[in-house]
Amino acid sequence: MEEIQRYKILLISLIFVVFIFYFYEPDFEYLETVTGILSIVAGEPINASFPITFYQSAYVDYRFNPPRLRIFTLNKCVKNQFLLADLHFDRDISASVRKNIYGKPMESHCPSAYIPASPCFYSPYIFSISLKPNEDPKKVTIFLGNRTVELNVQKVYTKSTEGITVCLQPVYYYSQWQNIVLYIEAWRAHGATRFIVYFHSATKETWKTLEYYRDLGIIEIKPWPSFPSLPVDIADKYPKIDDSVFILSYFMAMNICILDIKTTIGTVADFDEVMVPTNGRLLDYATKEMANTKVGALIFQNHYVSLTPRIYTSNFSGVRSPKFLTFNRPPKVDYIFNASTIAVAQVHVPDSFIDSSMRSEYADGALLHFRYKVESENLKITEKPFRFFPDNHSPHITNMEDTAQKIFNGAMLTFSSKPYDTLQKCVRKIIPVEDKVCRSTGGICKEEMDKVNDWVYDKSDPLFLVGA
Repeated sequence: MEEIQRYKILLISLIFVVFIFYFYEPDFEYLETVTGILSIVAGEPINASFPITFYQSAYVDYRFNPPRLRIFTLNKCVKNQFLLADLHFDRDISASVRKNIYGKPMESHCPSAYIPASPCFYSPYIFSISLKPNEDPKKVTIFLGNRTVELNVQKVYTKSTEGITVCLQPVYYYSQWQNIVLYIEAWRAHGATRFIVYFHSATKETWKTLEYYRDLGIIEIKPWPSFPSLPVDIADKYPKIDDSVFILSYFMAMNICILDIKTTIGTVADFDEVMVPTNGRLLDYATKEMANTKVGALIFQNHYVSLTPRIYTSNFSGVRSPKFLTFNRPPKVDYIFNASTIAVAQVHVPDSFIDSSMRSEYADGALLHFRYKVESENLKITEKPFRFFPDNHSPHITNMEDTAQKIFNGAMLTFSSKPYDTLQKCVRKIIPVEDKVCRSTGGICKEEMDKVNDWVYDKSDPLFLVGA
């Protein structure tokens, strides 16, 4: 009799799971294990007492089949909880359907497995759900108990425009404007057609350089301001978001940027990183290697380079013959990717592709990394065949020096390393206790950085919403 009773309970549980699958359609990427299925049975909606903030836009990603609704958040780690949301199919919100939307951390683990990020209270998440063919949401309303959040909806399609889009992680307390000139001109020479720069703060000289290229239509400057405060009724119960999120949540910024790419190929690279093939232009090489293949990304090994004279004298002639420096440790890597196939990007390698049969391959080329003060490491100098430009360097060098003159109306600026040194000093204070202190440089270092420079800060309204 007891055995029959157990079978009855099991049968009822299975019927309940099928019911949830049929009516709520949870994201199957999330439900990769039995644990995921059981979390639905035991789950509950996230409410007003939960610390969470939402990126202002949700995305309907038509690169997936079926299309997927994706919502980006910063929040404490989620356990058996979901978002309760209405998807509105017309502008006057008269037609809508309610969904339970489940999330997973972008870094696969929460807290992060990366030691400097593991003490951070807030982690980036993607909440997502597959849509039916007739579901085309125009707006999303999320219910958090007595609070609601409304998100506009943007659409993402397969990419068809030839070119490379370069995404910049949030620029904060940046002072090396000469890097930007070399970076943009080298990437353009290799086929980059668009640069998306998320901006938090920089010196006036750096901002003037960004404005120059923006006014030429070469880069887009997108705001990445400070994060909002939590609602007043829970604000004193949790850390401020700015004080406990890893480096301005650059991991989220790069994945949002990827959805804004319109070209066939994309990358995420810092202002001191340029990826080059051994021969020819990067765009031509990457197109040949990835078009109509199962190669979703090309991985470039890092090579630190020293330039003599240093570009911080506004003399770019050292770009012609970079010196390659050897570290006695495994080199870091970066990559370019097929923008139609990447699902989630990690910093140095892809996390996942939309088509699971896609793969990454090592490139015949190099990541040229012209990090500031790398010469002070006293490293062994070696010879390599890689160069910043795919053709004659002389006209590019002349162009960069002429550009610097135009930006500053002929003035010869003296570069000061004080802002850079102050930021590094602040970061070094965090590192010895990194297992206990979140490396939230945007918040922790602000007071010290404001003492050494009159920074240009982004003053835009917060991009993230907490609801009302």
